[in-house]
Amino acid sequence: MSGATTLDAARARLADGDLAGALAAIDGVLRERADNAPALALRARLLRLRGDLEGAAACAARALEADEANPEALLESAALAREQRDFERALDLLSELVFHHPGDARAQLEIGRLHRLQNRLDEALESLRGAVASDPGLADAHIEIGCILNLRNDHEGAMAAFERGLELDPSSVLAQHNLGYVLGKLEHYERALELLEKLCARVPIRQAGTWLNLALALAAHGETRRAGEIYDRILEVEPNHVTARWNRAHFLLAERDFERGWRDYEWRFLSESLGPPRLIPFAPWRGEPLEGRTLLVSAEQGLGDQIMFASCIDELAARAGRVVLECTTRLEALFRRSFPGVQVIGSRQELEPAWLREVGEVDYHAAAGSLPRYLRNRIEDFPRHAGYLEADPERVRYWKSRLDALGSGLKVGLSWRGGTHSTRRRLRTLRLDDLRGLVATPGCRFVNLQYDDCAEELAAFRAGTGLEVAHWPEAIRDYDETAALCSALDLTVSVCTSVIHLNGALGRPVWIMVPSAPEWRYGFRGEGLPWYPSARLFRQAERGSWEPVVEAVTASLRARVRESVS
Repeated sequence: MSGATTLDAARARLADGDLAGALAAIDGVLRERADNAPALALRARLLRLRGDLEGAAACAARALEADEANPEALLESAALAREQRDFERALDLLSELVFHHPGDARAQLEIGRLHRLQNRLDEALESLRGAVASDPGLADAHIEIGCILNLRNDHEGAMAAFERGLELDPSSVLAQHNLGYVLGKLEHYERALELLEKLCARVPIRQAGTWLNLALALAAHGETRRAGEIYDRILEVEPNHVTARWNRAHFLLAERDFERGWRDYEWRFLSESLGPPRLIPFAPWRGEPLEGRTLLVSAEQGLGDQIMFASCIDELAARAGRVVLECTTRLEALFRRSFPGVQVIGSRQELEPAWLREVGEVDYHAAAGSLPRYLRNRIEDFPRHAGYLEADPERVRYWKSRLDALGSGLKVGLSWRGGTHSTRRRLRTLRLDDLRGLVATPGCRFVNLQYDDCAEELAAFRAGTGLEVAHWPEAIRDYDETAALCSALDLTVSVCTSVIHLNGALGRPVWIMVPSAPEWRYGFRGEGLPWYPSARLFRQAERGSWEPVVEAVTASLRARVRESVS
């Protein structure tokens, strides 16, 4: 058998995943000719795939000594340099390859990968699209393009790129893994589940990323128990897997297993999903006595989270000598009024807060989301409060007068759209027209609490149905005004969004339309919400089926109207 034929046999065995067989074939070639550059380059690749980077580097160096312009040797040497994060050397090697072999699609692919790793996404796309132009059948280039489009939240474009990559290379685990992920992001859960179930049947649990994608798709599809089992399996093998810990925290908290859930919730500080950790140089509070001590509570995450975790502040203020509470500037006025004994600081949650120089001596620091770990470990630990936030009484009176001017009947706030695309907006969003029967409830006047620009939507709804939803933009732009308006309303009906946290924290009645796969805050079952005694949950039985939910809310509202006039 000739060396070329044996080399082809090695490549075929590599394509089948038989690394040992491929190495044996390559060694046969090298026994015939030790300076065979393509064989040395392929052997370097095989050793790299086995994790022997030192051996791979030695083989790649020998390949370049044998033929400094050999494209396989230059490519493999560049790939090794990339894996070792020596991006400058990798780019030099690829530039050499382009010099000797202009238009080489593989070189453009590798240059694109280098740019992506350095977060130079425009340059990466340019190189990768050049690779596709040179070789439309280069599957890895399409897959890399999908990775970049995914980073840019262009999930539709990423899906198309991954699908094209899979057409060209049906065995690509990377393409299947990433396609499963973007299908989940686009809420095509049936397709995601079908793809990821098949993939996970082939890959071990140690390839946790693929299994995590399956768990996310299962959870979104309502199969939460199976998702929880996957997190447990991953953590049995790799106890320090950050994403598995963070995701399992959400599962445990939704199951109301608070003690275990809060422990896993602390892993969020190591998760890239929440960004880099903030530089707050004080000793962490781990439940120590606070008498005579100063505790700094830093803000984290969104408006709803800050409002929810602030339910712990009164309890801490009663224990500590002093509490300093950071919040987003939108909540500053509301928090100052609600926690008069607390030093409230409005901020933009900077990584290195300048205001730290002005807070004086601090004994302990806790991020707001870490407070429940020491205060809310059992359902009995959640207080049956009548509201811990207080709206401006004068503005409440003002909004009551505006509401009275609408006419008689219950005054009901309304919000039908929640979140962003990255926070599962489709799952927790209705069309305003879906609420036509609700808004037509006799004896009710509805008021818009939707925080985004919806004036045209409201006008079209009025023109098409003859139903009026009062719209006062000045009450939505300023969150303190929103709090006053909510306090003046008789009831708020909303999907899962920050306005339900606001109403619950004010102690105002709020009815929440919850999707079948809810976020952890709402739990997997039950009509109540431990954070907010004034809240009532109306749960979706099947994903995407809002009609029964709206009908249940409408029936309950009609009963409420009858009670109010009896």
